[in-house]
Amino acid sequence: MLTHLKLENFKIWRSTGPVRLAPLTLLLGTNSSGKSSLIQSLLLMRQTVKGTDAGLDLNLGNPDAGDTVTMGQFRDLLCRHGQATETTPDNQVGIEFRWHPHGSTAADTTLFSARYRAGPAGSAELEALRLGQDGQGFAVQRRKAGIYRLTLGSQAGPVGQSAAFRPERSFAFSAATLNELSKLEKLGSRVDEIRPVGPALLDELSRIIYLGPVRQLARRDYVWSGRMPTHIGDDGGRAVDVLIASGVAQHGKPGFSGDSGRIFREAEQWLKMLEVADGLQVRQLGRSARYELLVKHREAVVNLKDVGVGVSQVIPVVVAALFAKPGHIVIVEEPESHLHPLAQTKLAELLAKISTERDVQFIVETHSEHLFRRLQTLIARQDVRPDQAALYFVERNGQSAKLRELKLDNFGRVANWPEKFFGDTLGETREQTALAIQRAKQMRAHDDHASD
Repeated sequence: MLTHLKLENFKIWRSTGPVRLAPLTLLLGTNSSGKSSLIQSLLLMRQTVKGTDAGLDLNLGNPDAGDTVTMGQFRDLLCRHGQATETTPDNQVGIEFRWHPHGSTAADTTLFSARYRAGPAGSAELEALRLGQDGQGFAVQRRKAGIYRLTLGSQAGPVGQSAAFRPERSFAFSAATLNELSKLEKLGSRVDEIRPVGPALLDELSRIIYLGPVRQLARRDYVWSGRMPTHIGDDGGRAVDVLIASGVAQHGKPGFSGDSGRIFREAEQWLKMLEVADGLQVRQLGRSARYELLVKHREAVVNLKDVGVGVSQVIPVVVAALFAKPGHIVIVEEPESHLHPLAQTKLAELLAKISTERDVQFIVETHSEHLFRRLQTLIARQDVRPDQAALYFVERNGQSAKLRELKLDNFGRVANWPEKFFGDTLGETREQTALAIQRAKQMRAHDDHASD
């Protein structure tokens, strides 16, 4: 689970300061305030460490390659109104986060802290990196172009400096470099301290399931490979494939292990809870590889394509939550898209239940007052502890972004409620009251004049 995030000079953020990440983390705020940039930093590191180009210190993304985020060039990543901090000059970008592996204690955290500078042809070049648990792992510092100084966490002084000490994709050394380090007499077995650090980061970021704000619209039928997909896609394009696979598995088809039908059954239950569908059916079209997903609603059974767009938009959200395994991190933007208020409130219950029962972390960017208020109710009910939730309000502060953590008590009440958090509700009430009084006076005056 990710426990901490800090950005410096990253897009609109001069500095976020240390951001606590909880099992349920909600990012709220105005449009273009910087909420998505917080999410993009994690996705940027995920696509970097999972990439295949060892020469990229930071994979800024290629739209033709299907990368999750495309950041342009380094100058587009660097905050235009950046400022120097104690650790990061104003011409560098800092990305830092902590996590603890699934099954470990919350105190057993690992740190990734990196700084980047402008590299050749608009690329990003690693300036410094610290990776590992406190007192362990390794640190590198750029000395000059292509040359890095290496320090092991357990040693006071540096190992030395070399072109071989430049980590590949900002997180791991090549096998050849590790083998050469193990031959150094002063290091010996200490090299084993850093061997698992890079793979541990790759494993953690590979646990991220991301679902963007623009999700694929429903299709009339789907070509299914005959197997359970390994992912649902950033636009939720494979979510229906997951439902088809799980639905077919319910009928005892060979090739499916264990409780493969669980996702289909639980998806039906949650769609009923959301009151957007009464059930689902999977139907094969003849003997082809094409299948259609049918939705039961109000005693009718219709093709997914023929129901409201809200159903096709929420299905990937439900499937992402149910598809996640213990220890996974589900990042969702605008899960409430095209949903009516009641369904939005029930989404909070879905997130809370899956997080608690299956140990899944959710990081959610939302504009939904209904989702937020139901989470307050869940805290008041003691279904969610205040420390299990982290809620942030993001707003523009001149040319930069400002992050405010909302303080919740044991009854779900917000102690530091931001001004006009969900619009000016009080102002609307005042105006409506004033207009009602004015109209009443006009009507009385009209009646008095008519009686004369």
